[in-house]
Amino acid sequence: MKSFYRSNFWFAGLAATFTGNGIGRFAYITLMPVLIQANWFSQEAAAQFGVAALLGYLLGPFLIRRFGSQVNRATLMRIAMLCCSSSYFACAFPQMGFGWFYSWRFLSGVGGAILMILAAPMVLPHVRQDRRSRVAGVIFSGIGLGAALSGLLIPVLVQIHIKVAWVAMGLACAGLTLMTWKTWAELEVAPNPSTVTPPVMKSHSLNRGIGCLLIAYALNAVGFLPHTLFWVDFLVRDLGFSLASGGLSWALFGIGAAVGPLLTGVMGDRLGVRRCLVLGFGLKALGVMIPLLTQKLWMLHGSAFLVGMFTPGIVTLVSTYCLQLVGTQEHHRAWGAMTFSFALTQAIAGMGMAILLRQVSSYLPLYAISAIALVISTVCILCIPQPASIRAPESI
Repeated sequence: MKSFYRSNFWFAGLAATFTGNGIGRFAYITLMPVLIQANWFSQEAAAQFGVAALLGYLLGPFLIRRFGSQVNRATLMRIAMLCCSSSYFACAFPQMGFGWFYSWRFLSGVGGAILMILAAPMVLPHVRQDRRSRVAGVIFSGIGLGAALSGLLIPVLVQIHIKVAWVAMGLACAGLTLMTWKTWAELEVAPNPSTVTPPVMKSHSLNRGIGCLLIAYALNAVGFLPHTLFWVDFLVRDLGFSLASGGLSWALFGIGAAVGPLLTGVMGDRLGVRRCLVLGFGLKALGVMIPLLTQKLWMLHGSAFLVGMFTPGIVTLVSTYCLQLVGTQEHHRAWGAMTFSFALTQAIAGMGMAILLRQVSSYLPLYAISAIALVISTVCILCIPQPASIRAPESI
């Protein structure tokens, strides 16, 4: 573990998820109603830009598979961080039109997927097995940090100008790209043999376990979509709360997302990853149900915090559980498949929800669909066989 902290590997992982998803994906949620109110784009166009990022996220795994044998992972990570940073600068020029904006949002999705897929498999093999959940938590907390900072700062920055918000995001991510540039080459070095772990299941049980985990993670994409695509717009334009209230609620989502991976990481190491996944999916389903039950602002803030906590928190646990099930050598491939299933479901569900919004006058049906998906995810985790080698740590 000494080399891990001395080399700042954890910071590189955190910077990757912050750039690709914390800012690349979630900052747009706060900006979406502003773009509509400032007449930059229509509501339908603004929703399509959110879908563009989802479609780009879907392409990322294909690019890794296509070029992964030709380009080393360090180079892919650098290119992805540069693409994300550039896209934020490019979005400060709405006069370039719908196609320009859509293309750059799509590119940010591609970069975000690459960063999300490669960050943990590059870092975690260098970490001792009994610390992997908490280190994964540090890596994926970048998602929440980006969401929190965007929720707090964007309402302030747009008071100056919307362009200022885009440029500020670009500068922050460009800075992180430069700070971590050399670290990615260090992470290409083979890990210490003592941190390499084998699969814990035989082939049949492993296939069943990975299949259940893949379905659960794919449905998780449906479960978090309404909050991550429409939450601020739902509060501001549907329920009539101020942009400041919407920004605060999104900041609470971000705070939850920042502490969620750290909390679930520690709990995963101490109580067992599978048990924490069941708890996480259940509590996330509860959070998604809250808008269906009440429109009290403090309860909605609680919903944002709870869903925020388990959005990257579940990513942390799924990535760690995937590593636990398949072993170090196959983690990259299996986690790539998980991310692809998540991205595919996310893209299809995102487009479906955008179409559904044209037919209904409320976001509430979307929350009902998402809650059902998360309940099914919980059942899938319960169906995963439990190898004896990973039962012991789960005893309390």
